Amino acid sequence: MTEYVNVRASETLDQGELVAFLKSRFAAAMRPVGRTTVEGTECVEVRVSSNSPEFEEIRRFIVARRKQGLHGFSDFTIGWYLRKYAKVELQEAEVLRLTIPSHFEPSGEECGTIYETLCDHCNWGRQVSDLILDLRRVPQHKDISETIAWVEWVVSSKFARTFAEKKLTGAEFRPIFDLRNPTKESKEWSQLRVTGKAGVLAEKTELGRDPFSPSEVSWRCPLGHAVATEFLSEVYLHRNAWDGSDIAITSGLFGQGRNLLRPTPLIIISQRLYHALQEARLTGFSYEVAHLV
Repeated sequence: MTEYVNVRASETLDQGELVAFLKSRFAAAMRPVGRTTVEGTECVEVRVSSNSPEFEEIRRFIVARRKQGLHGFSDFTIGWYLRKYAKVELQEAEVLRLTIPSHFEPSGEECGTIYETLCDHCNWGRQVSDLILDLRRVPQHKDISETIAWVEWVVSSKFARTFAEKKLTGAEFRPIFDLRNPTKESKEWSQLRVTGKAGVLAEKTELGRDPFSPSEVSWRCPLGHAVATEFLSEVYLHRNAWDGSDIAITSGLFGQGRNLLRPTPLIIISQRLYHALQEARLTGFSYEVAHLV
């Protein structure tokens, strides 16, 4: 496994000093990011190895300004870890964390899906109707994607068929209805509802605000439902809490939900599911090694 740190700085977030630092010291590795909300401002990103002198130089620069309490450094997450694996490392892992990078909007709630909000602090909620989406907006060449609500997972008929044919466990596939015709069930897409249980994260999992503030997290729900954090290590789970399902979710939720956003669990998959996804050449996700302890 090779581990990197992505560092992102935006002049819009009062991080002009960091933008200038990255441009002067890491011009060859720097790239502009997206569109800025204020004309004439820059947002840049640099990727460095997590155990490199370059990372230490950036860390010292950021930590010094956080100690000064500077707004652009103290109030925002600045970086995150990115882990790259050899194929054999993924094949030999007992379990894997599956992530879904493909997002789309509008969310189900904007299309008429009904939720019951269970916590006003973190916006944890329960879906109480079938999922209604504008199916024109689903990424057509991805076998799994999620809406901007974070908790609405959409899979292709090929994904659902592969799951059934391989007799995999831990999921059910619920109907999705099209916003343009809310009584017509989609034949191409289903909602993935994970029923498998992976339990809470083991204490060995390192959480933090970002790689530059490892001793604190960004936010915790006052009632304990969710935490907004970066994962500073790979995910560790209690072996006796995982129910053995081929796909399972953690009991802990992550993200500071608000408005349409809701905190979400992590998705954990078995080697059986990993091999099935690879064999069927399904797309729309990435993997990270996880551990049972």
